[in-house]
Amino acid sequence: MTAEGQDRYPHLFSPLEVGGARLKNRIVFPAIMNNYARRGLVTDRTVTFYAERAAGGAAMVVSEALFVHPSSVPPQTGLAAYEPANAAGFERLAAAVEEHDCRMVGQLLHSGRQQVRGPVSDSSIGVSPLPDPYSWTVPHVMSTSEVRMIAESFVASAAVLQRAGFSGVEVHAAHGHLITQFLSPWSNTRQDEYGGDLDGRTRFLREVLAGIRSVCGPDFLLGLKMPGDELVEGGITAEESARIANRVSRETPPDYLAFGQGNSSLSFGDHVPDMHYPPGPYLGIQRDLRAAVTLPVLAFGRVTSAAEAEAVVRDGIGDLVGLGRLLVADPGFPAKVRAGREREVRPCLYCNVCWGEVTSGRTIACVVNPDLGTGGEAARRVRGASRKREVTVVGAGVAGLQAAAAAAEHGHRVTLLAGPHLGGKARVESLLPGRADIAATLEHQRWLVERNGVRVEQSARVTAEMVLATGPDIVVIATGARMMRPPTLDAHSEEGVSVRDYLLRDDSGADDGTAVLFDFDHSAGTYAVADLLVRRYRDVVLMTPRTSLGDAVPYVSRLGVHRRLHEAGVRIELSTEPLLYKDHVLRCANVFTGRLTEIEDVALFTWSTPRQPVDELSGPLSASGVPVHVIGDAYAPGTMLTSIREAEMLGRRL
Repeated sequence: MTAEGQDRYPHLFSPLEVGGARLKNRIVFPAIMNNYARRGLVTDRTVTFYAERAAGGAAMVVSEALFVHPSSVPPQTGLAAYEPANAAGFERLAAAVEEHDCRMVGQLLHSGRQQVRGPVSDSSIGVSPLPDPYSWTVPHVMSTSEVRMIAESFVASAAVLQRAGFSGVEVHAAHGHLITQFLSPWSNTRQDEYGGDLDGRTRFLREVLAGIRSVCGPDFLLGLKMPGDELVEGGITAEESARIANRVSRETPPDYLAFGQGNSSLSFGDHVPDMHYPPGPYLGIQRDLRAAVTLPVLAFGRVTSAAEAEAVVRDGIGDLVGLGRLLVADPGFPAKVRAGREREVRPCLYCNVCWGEVTSGRTIACVVNPDLGTGGEAARRVRGASRKREVTVVGAGVAGLQAAAAAAEHGHRVTLLAGPHLGGKARVESLLPGRADIAATLEHQRWLVERNGVRVEQSARVTAEMVLATGPDIVVIATGARMMRPPTLDAHSEEGVSVRDYLLRDDSGADDGTAVLFDFDHSAGTYAVADLLVRRYRDVVLMTPRTSLGDAVPYVSRLGVHRRLHEAGVRIELSTEPLLYKDHVLRCANVFTGRLTEIEDVALFTWSTPRQPVDELSGPLSASGVPVHVIGDAYAPGTMLTSIREAEMLGRRL
């Protein structure tokens, strides 16, 4: 392996001593839930997930949150540190990570009142009789003896992990979980020794840290993840965070600090900033906090590239860099960058689909990483096809590009018949406000197509004759889908225009009228169209037949959707559907009562609706005797996640 990347990024790939551990570089995979556990126990998929991030070159891997006590009400797919039956699983996990010269650190958590998946059947416990701002769960308020019992469970869990071979633990005191509930004056109204002033509010955390250090010794790595800024009135600010960190460190200094943003209130999305945020949106807070403390700092939060990670260390923002979603997208990022193969890295979309899948109870998934959780991410071996075939792929959206690249990578000779622009509807979406990261994924797909020798032919329209002229043994149809006309719209109505057709036409000027966007889709792309219309029209009305907005957007990103819509003054009409659009007037009806209303001075009526497959070729091609596979939206309209995964799997098995 060359050290080209190490020469380009000397700070990122320099070693560091943290506590009793030597880290080979500054790259950390921070805690991200994956739902691979079963009945609270480590599974083979759990071990594989973390081992692949270690094999990919990270210096330290922090586990998903490990629940320290049953009163935290962990899901069955979460890992229980208190469960004796997990001892062997934790040993396997530690060994699988540590064998790659990567430190395995377990994150210890009690969620307290916070129930991210909504109210649960068992009673939750908490610091004060205040509702969780996410689920509105009101907890049982812990007595003083119960507080001490939970502190002891943190210590006992750390000892379990030490015996299993973990290098250390990270105490999770951020994002509104139990310890944050103690630390923050916003959530702690206790009158006993665990409330009140700074000493009282930090007492629980100080007891946890002191207990772990006493039981596990000075060489066991002890990290602390705590709030940098809760971003809520009355909560912990950056200045208060520095006070807390220095007060806690006076008696039992952790080996490193990590500062997370937001809690489970309306600032929930700030701990996983999506593509609407600029890169590293909270690095300024972390720089200031690093200057205010005397301990190493793990900085994180939408750090999107090796150059940005290098700057974090070089510029004194952090001593370590957390690259969570980036290493979900490509666990081999560190090794590829260090070897000078940065071009091969799959870029993360920062779409938060991974978060949405997990909080919905499914296992973690990644739009751009179809290998996630399969056991072959970090060093996937490409097996050549037993028989090389002539494969023709029709359509160059995300499904067509992925299928063409995968088939060529496996040894087939591939021709890609595409329209004038590669990327399909994803290319159009990438031009919208806050959706630019999609372009990086398309560019990576185009690079894979080129690298694997796919022959690309572009034409305004592809016919069956053109496909057959390529001499295919197999044809893959990936011609996408188009939005249907709103089904409630009167037959005599003026048509309006689908959002895709609107975006494709030359219509970039401002208008003094009203734009109406009918949202029968609820995807992030639809709300990006609304963001665009706000810039172009005097007034914008967003209409949906449902009782809420953004059902297809992960909650942490949905908060941003609502924030932008309300800040822009968009008029939101729920439970409403369009009936007739004529002479710049849109007649609408409430879906429950049928009550009619009208919107006047409508300069644009556009709609985002369910899509219908576009497939005019599979019939005649099948009739000619050529085997045909239909994938992506052309088979059944879905998401980028389903299209890319389906295309990759097909390309491998042809």
